[in-house]
Amino acid sequence: MKNLLVLLLLSTLSSYGQIVNIENKRLSAKQEGFSGSIDLNLNFTMNTKELFQIGDKIRIGYNKGKHHGLAVTDHSFVKSKDDSFINRGYEHLRYNYRLQDSSKVIFEAFQQGQFNKIQKINLRLLLGTGFRFNLIDQKNYQLSFGTGFMGEYEELIDNGNSADILSTSYLSFDGQFSENVGLNTISYLQPKILNAGFYRFSNETYLRFKINKYLSFKLVYSVTHDNRDIEGIRKTNYTLRNTLSFKF
Repeated sequence: MKNLLVLLLLSTLSSYGQIVNIENKRLSAKQEGFSGSIDLNLNFTMNTKELFQIGDKIRIGYNKGKHHGLAVTDHSFVKSKDDSFINRGYEHLRYNYRLQDSSKVIFEAFQQGQFNKIQKINLRLLLGTGFRFNLIDQKNYQLSFGTGFMGEYEELIDNGNSADILSTSYLSFDGQFSENVGLNTISYLQPKILNAGFYRFSNETYLRFKINKYLSFKLVYSVTHDNRDIEGIRKTNYTLRNTLSFKF
């Protein structure tokens, strides 16, 4: 595998989302073997504090027959105006198995670990499973719906620990409008089963512009909402990012 170096200039407004968007991190499963992507970024964020951020993202996928694996890591190191050092990150492992040769129905299992000091998440662990239905699977347009359940263990800074079972569903669309321009949008809804009335919602939409075979530019807008009342944490957050990405 070739050595890769990516220079990523990322401009961000508002806050970090609590729901990790893995749909955007998926890599093409149509070619067997390994594939991957590496991003490096420099961000400015306005949340409860003004923050400068440096981070990295690594995505590695493996596909063979009906089996597909995905490993994603994302780390950020953030410094605020008062010189305090804040960090966030996650790792995500996912396994997919196609139940039909046509790829219309896919079994999914996943595990995730996450921390986010800005959102007062000291630790969040997820373990879940479900099914993905590819409603439209054409060369340039894909529409998918996924649903399932997951167990969650969460440690919040100054707010104690909790364990819950959540329903998790998503609707995803990806369109390639021309050789160089495409769009991806996905919405997640995650209500808690044992604590009725509590839920998380997120949407992420991005335009991508292909520069050449390996290099692309992305304009990303996202919104997240967590309806829990947590002192010092906004319920609704918005993000705008500009990303230069290298794929291999």
